[in-house]
Amino acid sequence: MNEIARYAVRVFVALMLALPIGGVALASAESSYTFNVSGVLRALPGNGRAQNEIIVKHERISDYRDSTGQIVGMMAMTMPFYLAPTTSIEGLKVGDKVQLVVEQTFEPKESEFVVAIKKVE
Repeated sequence: MNEIARYAVRVFVALMLALPIGGVALASAESSYTFNVSGVLRALPGNGRAQNEIIVKHERISDYRDSTGQIVGMMAMTMPFYLAPTTSIEGLKVGDKVQLVVEQTFEPKESEFVVAIKKVE
């Protein structure tokens, strides 16, 4: 077999391995990730916001992932975050420095929820 034919066989095998098996596509990305966010709490739920919405002025998030699971980062900004149903903000107030743990999921659809929040000094 000449070099071109061997290359063609390798490409063919690679393509066959990449095809769906039993109707399920092979994915390199996991279905959920967590990342940490450091920032300042700017608003609590209520006053026109959802009952699980907080506003945080956060630092750069170096391990933020896009919808394909690739790490793309996120620049520092002020934005809303949504609390998971079991996440408590008891004792927190506007102006507190906080550390968030955010769970980002991609299945069945993309979503992000704060699963832990604590005041930091």
